[in-house]
Amino acid sequence: MAPRNEADAELMAAFLRKEPEAAHELYDRVASRIYGLGLQLLWNKTDAEDLVQDTFLKVWRTGSAFDPARAPLDAWIMLNARGLAIDRLRRRSLEARKLASQPMGAEVPDDDDPERLAEVGDLFRRASEAMAQLPQRQRSVIELTYLGQRSTREAAELLEIPHGTVKSRASAGIAVLQKAFAGDDDAA
Repeated sequence: MAPRNEADAELMAAFLRKEPEAAHELYDRVASRIYGLGLQLLWNKTDAEDLVQDTFLKVWRTGSAFDPARAPLDAWIMLNARGLAIDRLRRRSLEARKLASQPMGAEVPDDDDPERLAEVGDLFRRASEAMAQLPQRQRSVIELTYLGQRSTREAAELLEIPHGTVKSRASAGIAVLQKAFAGDDDAA
């Protein structure tokens, strides 16, 4: 085993034994990089801070799975952090889908105009049906870029596909959605 790998294995073993010096050294080595990754992927300081904490908890819980022969310790930790960040983004996307599928009770205008209420309800129903008709690959891109307010580059990183593919899927998805609303004066 290479000296660096041995040092990584010893550091992880000390961390798992809950030695404070090992925790400090590990934190000093990777915490700022995990935080930076969190800012880049999650766009939120609080979520980035949570990612640092969640990563160290995961490393502590699953540290026995670390194999210094397969990867350096820093890379293994950063892969864990990336996985946690992607899981968090997927939860966000799922929450956005759940919100989009719920009736629009609170979002309906307060006026009692039955015609306006019917119009808003019809628009929401048609938008939901149009989104449901999109292939999953296009729907995922639309949800990340429009509902999740991510750039196409961020969506490409999250979905692990080329940037051009994200742009193509978004364009094709928007074209389908526009056709669903063709002839409407209010359609954007």
